[in-house]
Amino acid sequence: MESIGNILYSIINEIGKEKIQTAITLNVAVSKQYIQMIIDRFKEVVNLNDENVGSLCEALLHFMLTIRTLPSVRKVTIEKMNLDVVIPNLHALRNFPEKAIIIQIVKDSQGITEDQQKDIATIQPNVNNIWVVTKEPASGDYVNYTAECGNEKSTTFQNRNFHDIIVDIEAFLEKTNDRSFKFFHTQ
Repeated sequence: MESIGNILYSIINEIGKEKIQTAITLNVAVSKQYIQMIIDRFKEVVNLNDENVGSLCEALLHFMLTIRTLPSVRKVTIEKMNLDVVIPNLHALRNFPEKAIIIQIVKDSQGITEDQQKDIATIQPNVNNIWVVTKEPASGDYVNYTAECGNEKSTTFQNRNFHDIIVDIEAFLEKTNDRSFKFFHTQ
């Protein structure tokens, strides 16, 4: 079977990478539509299990962070904890955890264990700044982004639809007055 990344980028190229980038640069809220569109197209090609959803969400998040030029650190280890994404950077996480987000992407049906939650909480004590992406809703002391909930499902702060994640990251960075280096793509 073709890799998740190859399928994702095939779908992105069908839609038009530059089209997506321009639209999201002009209006971050449009990211919701593109994320949902890409997930829906992906579902037409691949039978989604926990691992596929996790891999898709991870690759799609990395793509969206890049085209929106949002500051992030990806795939880092802190105090023996593997972290998928840190927003905006490690300096903020270590020195001002209230101004940083940890995003963990779950690739199995087990989710985040209590021990993992405790370990993450030693690095990020604010549970509202721990975001966990799962296929289906999961409970825990974190904000849960799910890829399988429908477009019309109501969301709360603790239970969010994955297509909201870029808008929420941008809002968080604005709220915390993040001044991290941000570059702009040019044609």
